[in-house]
Amino acid sequence: MARKIRVLIVDDAAPVRQTIKTMLELEGDFLVIGEAGDGEEAVHMARKLRPDAILMDINLPKKDGITAAGEILAEVPAHIVMVSVESDREYLRKAMQAGAKDYLVKPFASEDLAQALRRGFREGEGAGGGGRGRGKVITVFSTKGGVGKSTIAANLAIGLTMSQGDLEVALVDLDLEFGVLSTLLGVKPRASIVDLCRMPDTLTQSHVREALAPVPNAPLSLLAAPPLPHLAAEVDGDARADRTRNYVEEILCALREGWDYVVVDTAPNFRDATMAALDLSDHILVVTTPDIPSLQNTVKGLNILLNQLEFSRDKIRVVLNQVDEHHGLSTAEVGHALDFPVWFSLPIDRTVVTAANVGQPLLSRRNRSQVGLQIGRMADALLEKLGAADAGADGGPRAAAGEDRPPAGSRAEERRGGFGLLGRLRASNAR
Repeated sequence: MARKIRVLIVDDAAPVRQTIKTMLELEGDFLVIGEAGDGEEAVHMARKLRPDAILMDINLPKKDGITAAGEILAEVPAHIVMVSVESDREYLRKAMQAGAKDYLVKPFASEDLAQALRRGFREGEGAGGGGRGRGKVITVFSTKGGVGKSTIAANLAIGLTMSQGDLEVALVDLDLEFGVLSTLLGVKPRASIVDLCRMPDTLTQSHVREALAPVPNAPLSLLAAPPLPHLAAEVDGDARADRTRNYVEEILCALREGWDYVVVDTAPNFRDATMAALDLSDHILVVTTPDIPSLQNTVKGLNILLNQLEFSRDKIRVVLNQVDEHHGLSTAEVGHALDFPVWFSLPIDRTVVTAANVGQPLLSRRNRSQVGLQIGRMADALLEKLGAADAGADGGPRAAAGEDRPPAGSRAEERRGGFGLLGRLRASNAR
């Protein structure tokens, strides 16, 4: 007989705690091992009792539930379900950022409560953990099409598998209307993300695994975008089978629990599907190119990510693609214009187009290129294999050959003063 799921209930109202305890005891597979009335007590009891799951109200005295959840997860690998009387998306976003795996709005049914608490134990982990642990989600994002975002996402996923052979990596095409990852990788998927969104049950690792397609010549799996643009509405739109569900969030949570790394290629927008990926991300790679239209949009996008959505700067990395050291803006100038350091810069390379046309990844052993090698180094950096001298001790830009700061008095230096191209970029942003 399987051991019961050990639950800690955290709510500042004793009658609510008692009601929840009764609901769980009637289910038969839960054991309430403790109750806490405030955030500080919750942290103390979680450290002492090490529960399998925690039902945590957001609005708590002494220490709010989101802060308490973050402190608990730093020490205890618990399955946290946040609870609130508010259905506000901002609460949901902050709860997921803190590491919560589900979110319930009061009042909730006994069935919904049990389902949310069981979700972390459906895939053969058993109560008390024993699973592989939470994987990392890397979202590749841009505010403009045509910057090479999908090429970077596809090859970064392959790079992770090449850097460490025992990793299980999933690649998700979340450009729902015009995703191209299956073409770039030479994959003919039998299913896509829309097939998952037609399932009536909450999506689990088993469901998602069945929808993944193997990538030829790479230890990598792809969740393809819908085959036709109008099907995107079944994933993130009015055609969803159940409009109360966030299918993308369910899919990414399942992937995060069962795979070591999940690389997500997004559309250049801030719709709900993209927001779900950004909210669940451990790393956000913002891709741009060294031209004024792209940089203007990137400035706007960074402003939204940092100031409106309040993501940490440490979570975001800017990747500069299609750099031509003989023409256009340098990596240093771009970092100055964005007021954000460039993490990696990738040179312009004809082999990118050739690889796309034949469905052959840049990182395949038969198709080496400077761009591919640099993306491989990005994968190494994400796996923390590169030292400070290689990746930049302060997270700053990786300077390519010939991209040092231009000498004082040069035309490039003059553009820094605000009267040239970079000045126009910042002036446009200010308006």
